[in-house]
Amino acid sequence: MRLLFLIVLFGYSLAMYACNEERQREIQLRIQPVGEVSVQGQAQAELGNKTPGDAGAKNEPGKDTYEHYCIVCHREGLAGAPKFRDEHDWKPRLSERKLDELLASSIKGLNAMPVKGTCIKCSDEDLKAAISYMLPKS
Repeated sequence: MRLLFLIVLFGYSLAMYACNEERQREIQLRIQPVGEVSVQGQAQAELGNKTPGDAGAKNEPGKDTYEHYCIVCHREGLAGAPKFRDEHDWKPRLSERKLDELLASSIKGLNAMPVKGTCIKCSDEDLKAAISYMLPKS
C-alpha cells in the first residue's frame, strides 16, 4: 500500500511539474518585449535590427514589407487604397503614373496614406519592392 501511495505521489508531482513548465511558457509569451528602441544615427548593425527588406531570399522582394505595413489597408482597400493585385483598382493609377511616381506618393503620403505607409525604417528600395509586389501580375 505504501509503495502504491509513493508511486501515485511521484506521478502527481511529475504532473504538477509539467503544468508549471506550460505556465512558464505562457508567462514568457505574455511578457516578451513588444518592440525595440532605436537611437537615430546609430547603425542598424549595432542594434541587430533587420528591416523588412533584409529578409531571406526565399521570399519575393517586398513581401515582408507588405505583410508588416501595407496589408492593413491594401488587403481590403481601406480609405480608397488599391487592393492587393487587383487589376481594377490599380489600372487607373498605373495608366496615370509610373512606378517612380507611385514610390514618390508613398514616401510623401497620399490622401489617407501616412508618410511611408507607417514604415519609417524602410528605404526607398524597400518601398519600391513592396509596391511592385502589390501590383497585378499581368
